[in-house]
Amino acid sequence: MTEETLFINNIIVIAALILILLILISIPFRFKKNGKEKLKGKDSAFWIREAAIFLSSIVLVVLCFFIHFELVPTLCLCGCGILATWAGMQELFPKE
Repeated sequence: MTEETLFINNIIVIAALILILLILISIPFRFKKNGKEKLKGKDSAFWIREAAIFLSSIVLVVLCFFIHFELVPTLCLCGCGILATWAGMQELFPKE
């Protein structure tokens, strides 16, 4: 693996972490827009699942920073981390 590939992989990982961070930052604004009434009836298993989704998506992307894959696997794993974060946010605020 060349240094150029490692540099591109690091850029992909950093971009994926920034996108995940933006999704997580948008959650309080969505609370303000949609209200918290729908979330009051959720049990503890729901919140454990949400925390697990968000933490595992971050860990998946961070592992790509330490374990150096080729370009396509890095793109796929980082994309999966971003999609997992998006899916977790969609569970918090489902479409009506």
